[in-house]
Amino acid sequence: MKRSSWFVVAAVGIVLQGLGQSTPSRQLPVFEMPRIYSQHNQLRLRLMQALRSGQIAEMETIARDGVALMPQDATWQYNLACALAYRANKKEALAALDRAIELGFRDAKQIAADKDMASLAALPEFQALLKKAAALAGQPVANQIPVRPSTVVMGLPAYVNASNTIWDLDLGCFRTAFHLLAPENKPVSAFAESYEGAAKGMVQKWMRDGTAAGNHGDLYVNRDGGHSLLDVTLFPKMTPVVYSADAQQQRVHMGAANSFFDHVVVGNASLAMTTGPLWRSLPRASMGELLPSQLYLNNQLWFYPAHRDFTREAGDLYPANSPYWIISQGSSGSERFIMSVFASALAAMHPETKRILRERGVLAPTLQMLFRSSLRGVRTSEDYLSGKAHPVVFDPMQVNAESFIEKTHALTPEHCMPLVVLRPVKENRAEVGIDYFDLQSETLWNTPFALARIARAVRNKTFRMVIAAQVVGPLPSGGQIVWRVLQGDQSKIAIRPVEGADQQVEISVDYHGFYRPTQSDAIAVLQSSRVDLGCFVQSGDRVSAPSFVSIFYLQNEERVYREDGQILSVDYRNLNHRYADPLLTLTKDWKDLYDYDAQGHCTGWFRTRVAEKAPIRFTADGARVIAVDASGRPTQAVGVQYMPYQSGRSDLPPSLTFGDTTTTVSYRYTNALDRVGTRAP
Repeated sequence: MKRSSWFVVAAVGIVLQGLGQSTPSRQLPVFEMPRIYSQHNQLRLRLMQALRSGQIAEMETIARDGVALMPQDATWQYNLACALAYRANKKEALAALDRAIELGFRDAKQIAADKDMASLAALPEFQALLKKAAALAGQPVANQIPVRPSTVVMGLPAYVNASNTIWDLDLGCFRTAFHLLAPENKPVSAFAESYEGAAKGMVQKWMRDGTAAGNHGDLYVNRDGGHSLLDVTLFPKMTPVVYSADAQQQRVHMGAANSFFDHVVVGNASLAMTTGPLWRSLPRASMGELLPSQLYLNNQLWFYPAHRDFTREAGDLYPANSPYWIISQGSSGSERFIMSVFASALAAMHPETKRILRERGVLAPTLQMLFRSSLRGVRTSEDYLSGKAHPVVFDPMQVNAESFIEKTHALTPEHCMPLVVLRPVKENRAEVGIDYFDLQSETLWNTPFALARIARAVRNKTFRMVIAAQVVGPLPSGGQIVWRVLQGDQSKIAIRPVEGADQQVEISVDYHGFYRPTQSDAIAVLQSSRVDLGCFVQSGDRVSAPSFVSIFYLQNEERVYREDGQILSVDYRNLNHRYADPLLTLTKDWKDLYDYDAQGHCTGWFRTRVAEKAPIRFTADGARVIAVDASGRPTQAVGVQYMPYQSGRSDLPPSLTFGDTTTTVSYRYTNALDRVGTRAP
């Protein structure tokens, strides 16, 4: 059965192959694909679950649904053939396999080696289909229009259209290919006088000398319908990307970045979701997705305004920090200045350095490093290894454009630092209904350069996690991996190497709640509920681009811990009326007070809420107490289920409520001192 393909392993581990290396075929109207992708993805996930659990009939049902959704998709036809082969329905399985081959599934070796096809392997018809697949490999698929790169002269508009774009079903994004031609076959130096960007005199001189690449080959992508445009006339031969009428009709030209290109990209979308309970900036909407990390290693530089997610009134609302974009302080248009400075830095980069970084897929990380190290107030490598260089949102007033551009021009490939990839190794898993009550996961983000967790488990004062850090590429002489606290209370945070495990650390972060970072931790001192840790490769004064670990505390909780670190109370009523993201936590109308025996063991908690006259008592394992013995110990309890409740008002998010299940639990005790008990069998 065809599983999802993953990344192509390359120098940095996650470089994606360009569309221009092949001529794939469009199977459906390409700009309609986002509309049905979520259905396809749900079916794909269900298929994998059915495969793991051995539900053969369910596999066939799901595969047939996939074929009905996307009748021209070769993979769904192949999955149907596998499901039918599992059920020993040989005639239909062979027919489905034949159809899959006709539609383009033609890897004869993969088909022959697929264990799902074992029941067909001995049949002569199967062997004939293998020969057919091998014979058709590389041939055009009938009735499908091949997708080919569009040829564009640099500096003229490059159109995203149905003839040069495909939808990548594995990655959930578009791929568009352009073949860019040098203008009039003139060198970059011929356009030096036309450059009008930042550090004009320096960049013009470097372009004339042939030591600056200019913006030849760079794309500018705007995804807000022209609302906040970069003036590409300042950057000679930068190529603006324009979406065709059919693409605009499906509105695929609006919103956060969603496409791979074969060239360096400078892009922006000065948009935000401003109405309804789910209002947010585009970066906050994208946190949790894998695509931003993939675009980061596709040489794409993206710029978004923070809008209402970073204000003195609301504080810092971002649940994670990342190197995947630049967020500017302010609303629409606030990102244009920083974006133009990055375009100037691209123009100033040495041609050979730019070529090598582009081929390695590390141009965006390298420019992130240079930009952050050039901020005003960042003067030394220790400054760079602090929160001064790594705020979640950048103030344009802190940008030192000339320093950034000069550093970019002086960079050579030999001085580029390798990246460090993070991987979670071990973490405590909290249990919903006992450790926390929201229905969402603790995991917010698992990407190579940004890990983020929601510290949901109220009964754990200290969040712990073991993380492996791997350097991708050769480690420079004297180089080492270093960790730093970028935002948070240093006295509440520990980062310790794991004994016997190379390059693994255990992070321990005590409860922070909603707090105001100190001036030394971050340039911006808005109130926040996020702790940021940074991981870097350092060799002397040279330091890599950052990788981040973020721990986020929910703003609608007020926790109080005992001196021994155990939870005393949690007030979920949000009496301070702080904003709490409804995609991360639901509103609640209760406060929990925890109870302990003489030995310090938690015996459960008492819940008070406005709608109840008396506190509701819960056992230590989360059941509602319905009977107690003479000593007040629970003898019977009923299971509890937590669920969202929608009031019916569209302007309000759902709240969290709970109710009894049909499960009744009995408890027994070993002696008179035992006040926790165990569930009776």
